[in-house]
Amino acid sequence: MKDINLIWPVILFLLGLFMLINPKLLWKMEHYFTAKNGEPTDLYIAFMRIGGLFFMFASVIISVACFA
Repeated sequence: MKDINLIWPVILFLLGLFMLINPKLLWKMEHYFTAKNGEPTDLYIAFMRIGGLFFMFASVIISVACFA
């Protein structure tokens, strides 16, 4: 059962890592049908990276809580 509980923190960590490394690609995926030749703002990129750090931190906390 604990192996199944470990899947979600790993997914959350990988999503956070992706948000931290490549927020522009996430913006393009999110706005594929709504914006033509658009670019994300610097504020969007900053908040996406902060959110990625939060996701990574939360995944570590959840992993520790699952095995405690």
